[in-house]
Order: sequence, then C-alpha cells, then structure tokens
Amino acid sequence: MMYRNLKAWPDFHHRINLVYHGVIAFSLIPFALIFLNIDSGLSQKPIVGERYLIFIYVGTIPLIAATFVLVWRHAKEKLATITNHKDLRQRIISYLGFQTKRYLWLELGAIISLLGMWLSLNFIYILAYLLALVQFSFLRPSQDKMIRDLQFDKEERQKLGQETL
Repeated sequence: MMYRNLKAWPDFHHRINLVYHGVIAFSLIPFALIFLNIDSGLSQKPIVGERYLIFIYVGTIPLIAATFVLVWRHAKEKLATITNHKDLRQRIISYLGFQTKRYLWLELGAIISLLGMWLSLNFIYILAYLLALVQFSFLRPSQDKMIRDLQFDKEERQKLGQETL
C-alpha cells in the first residue's frame, strides 16, 4: 500500500493535506481559465449547438448531484468501520484512503461542472463548482476534525505525539 511509509502523525497530517490541496488545485486552475473566458465576453456562444444544450443539462446536472450525494452518503458507516480497527496505525491508514476517495468523488463532480460550464457557458455550472468548493471546505483535514472522526481516546492522542505510530 502506498501509505506504509507513514511513520508519525506529522507525516500523516502532511500527506492528507497534500492530497486535499492537490485535488482542489487540479480543477481550480481550469475553472479560473474557463471563468475568465466566459467573463471576458469574447465567446458568447456555447461550444455545442443550441439544440444539444438540453442533452448537456440532462447529462451533467444529475451526475453532479450524484457525486455530491456519494461524498456524504455512507460516510458515517465507513467511519464507524474505520474506528473499529484496534491498531492506531491501521486506523490512520484506512482513514487516509477513505478521505482520498471522498476527495476524488467530489473532484469528479467539480470536473463535470467544469465540463458543463465549458460546453454550455451557463452560470449554473459556476454555482455547481462553487458548491463543490463549499463541500471541500467541510472536508478540510484539520487535526481536530481527524481526531474527532477517528474517535481517539486520551492514550491514543498521547501516542500521536510520539516519533512512530
């Protein structure tokens, strides 16, 4: 597994923050470019023809909603499964994998929003992308949130400060 080299809490915290910010940055730059292109007024016509716009809306809006729902749907059950692990290191590794998957699903919704925005030049997709960013803010991997999610007891919290897990 790619997370085996995590030796201490700071390594884990750095890794999860790197994944979180990397996933957000992946779509933020294209969003800025597309938004600036729309806002500049240079291209006022959608890339696809007017008669295909309904297919864009029908195809993308349910996909965006589905990805947003998937991010939150089974989170409590999965976190309960993760917190059942006895080994602290295994719990942290499982949490990192779980959160990475959540970030990637949310990023998929953001990318679909970008695609809809690029093809249709409709501002509803800008709102959908901003909604994805708001959801990302709820999933920000702060130390307090991770400790709450993983339900560490006092002894485990003390162990987090040690050199190795």
